Amino acid sequence: MHLPILHHMTRRQSPVFRMDADEFLDIALFRERVEKLASSQRRYQGIPISLTMPTEMPDEFTFEANTPDVEEVASLARNFRFFYAEKEPTQFQKILTKVRRRTQDEWAGGYIDWLGEQYKEAMKATQVSAHLGHPVSNRRMIDLWFNSEFFHSEKSKKQELVDIHEAIGEIPSLFQLYVAIARCSSFVKNLYAVVHVLDVGHQFVYTPNHHFGRAQSKWENDAYPHVRNET
Repeated sequence: MHLPILHHMTRRQSPVFRMDADEFLDIALFRERVEKLASSQRRYQGIPISLTMPTEMPDEFTFEANTPDVEEVASLARNFRFFYAEKEPTQFQKILTKVRRRTQDEWAGGYIDWLGEQYKEAMKATQVSAHLGHPVSNRRMIDLWFNSEFFHSEKSKKQELVDIHEAIGEIPSLFQLYVAIARCSSFVKNLYAVVHVLDVGHQFVYTPNHHFGRAQSKWENDAYPHVRNET
């Protein structure tokens, strides 16, 4: 099942250089995993919404949200972990790095760099917990739920998650996890659009035809010529 891709997201075609067979295999697996993630998310089409209101007691709040139940969030987490876990060949940063270092078009490279920065910012965000006076980054929230509840039973992380729940409540914690997965998944899908037909027989990536600016990176001094495509 291929994901629908908006035309303006793929107007610019740019070649990749010297990508090896293993990289093509990892990118094919990445696409497969993204398609499964999208399938698991299909039932949750609504925008995540929460309401935080003060009570009559000082420093106390009520919190309501449209969070799926914990088992449904765990199902989403099982599909998202392939883009999060360090040991997975489909981890988001690994795939982005493989593609970025093989892409010499300045405009395409700028967009890929932008995607990487947006993903990092999403992981650093503290939205829900910060509003409740106990900021925890999305990355940390994902790590704690994944490694103490869903996939592993690390005692120290379990205790840290318990402490967070005592500070802000389990419902806000689960909602932040849900929002974090949804937000980070949006950038995973954007990367899918970049590589949606990239393989050994079609060595091109696709990006918006817009100059996002080129971030400083270890690839800036590569010897390959820049490839321009203004169509």
